[in-house]
Amino acid sequence: MNAPDDFHALRRRVRLSGQLVTRTGLRIGAGQHGDADAVDLPVLRDADGYPFIPGASIKGVVRSTVESLVRGLGQPEREAAVHPWWACNPTEKKGGCGDVGRGDREAMSVDAHCVVCRLFGSHLLSSHVRFSDALALDRDDPPPIELRDGVGIDRDLRTVSGALKYDFQVVAPGTRFGLEVFVDNGEDWMLGLLAVAFDQLDHGFAALGGFTSRGLGRVNLGWSELLEVEPKGLLGGKSFEPVRGADVESRFATWRRALTQAVEEHV
Repeated sequence: MNAPDDFHALRRRVRLSGQLVTRTGLRIGAGQHGDADAVDLPVLRDADGYPFIPGASIKGVVRSTVESLVRGLGQPEREAAVHPWWACNPTEKKGGCGDVGRGDREAMSVDAHCVVCRLFGSHLLSSHVRFSDALALDRDDPPPIELRDGVGIDRDLRTVSGALKYDFQVVAPGTRFGLEVFVDNGEDWMLGLLAVAFDQLDHGFAALGGFTSRGLGRVNLGWSELLEVEPKGLLGGKSFEPVRGADVESRFATWRRALTQAVEEHV
């Protein structure tokens, strides 16, 4: 296993391209209402007025999914030298990888990072993974946005609470977004973790955006192209051709096997 702080030299670069398609309404909130719509809770839009999904939103769901899966192994914190199949809890005091409150400098080193922070980064360590903003592919007029009603519920009386009625926007089901994920110096087991998390999202066990408890945020992922490059070829003027179709799924299967092997060897 390579050191987690190996970004001083590029060894491998992978780009995954595909589509994210909404199965249910999707809500990525803009934070405040816009004058044009006068909606209480609008969705986030690009400069042309079409919805988009920030890369940070996708990465956050993928990361939290990986964290829960790794914690499911039930492994205690241990040194990276024997493979760190545990996940830190950054919300707890002195719980995050590289937390300055953890004490000695050894505990703060990148070698002591958990498997999740090795892949997604911490405040001391860069992420191997980068998610681009997912832009709407269908640029029809009007944009694929629906308006829905919501009400505030009194949790004690289980009835509508006063006059707390509001409206909110969602991206319509069936909306297609372009999806790109970049991985630098990622080992096969790291890519396997991503593949498993993508499966969880595609199967509906994870959801994107807000109001997911109401059924929003179900999406499907489809990967159409994979491009892998290495520095020697780049500097030598080599032309790299992406793989498509069944070859993409074959690569995913290879990464999943590498993940399985890594877990079996160290857990």
